[in-house]
Amino acid sequence: MFCKKCGKEIGDNETYCTYCGAPQNDVPPQQAPPAYSANAPVDGSSFGWAFLGFLIPLVGLILFLVWKDTLPLRSKSCGKGALVGVILYVIFIIISVAIGACAAASAYDYYAAVLL
Repeated sequence: MFCKKCGKEIGDNETYCTYCGAPQNDVPPQQAPPAYSANAPVDGSSFGWAFLGFLIPLVGLILFLVWKDTLPLRSKSCGKGALVGVILYVIFIIISVAIGACAAASAYDYYAAVLL
């Protein structure tokens, strides 16, 4: 350690310089608090991200996997939206196939009766 006044080397535990007698402050330097970054992403669940995941489930799944560790609430919103979107899409397909099958059976019966 060096004297703050004369610059000569002194012991680490010295409270006064042995050469010039200047007091040495042994107050350890305080660490500055971490600076707040204005660009740091703020995590929070959002209807917008859930809606995007609902409309495009593949994008919702990708965002869920990317944000899973860094933005858990936002990723959860995307994942829920994607899950709801996939479930409703499957239900829509099942209903469409059922309606199509009923329509095809009706048409078959109609044309079978007309042609015979």
